[in-house]
Amino acid sequence: MNPDPTEDPRWQAIARRDAAMNGRFVYGVFSTRIFCRPSCPSRPAGPQSLTFFETAKAAREGGFRACLRCCPDEPDSAPVDDPA
Repeated sequence: MNPDPTEDPRWQAIARRDAAMNGRFVYGVFSTRIFCRPSCPSRPAGPQSLTFFETAKAAREGGFRACLRCCPDEPDSAPVDDPA
């Protein structure tokens, strides 16, 4: 029996659009050959249609291109809380 892909913490991060997970992995969509950040605002594909990569470089080497909405090739521009 195959494990439920929706139990994968990476899928859960995508479903929540969790910006805290940006930079930890990217995901690629088989049908479009596009890879995205976990926080991408685009409608995510189903978990069976995704593959995960540790880096944007690995996704590109796997034949995927960067999403134009979330720009996963660029440094994360999310604001960082400064405790000072």
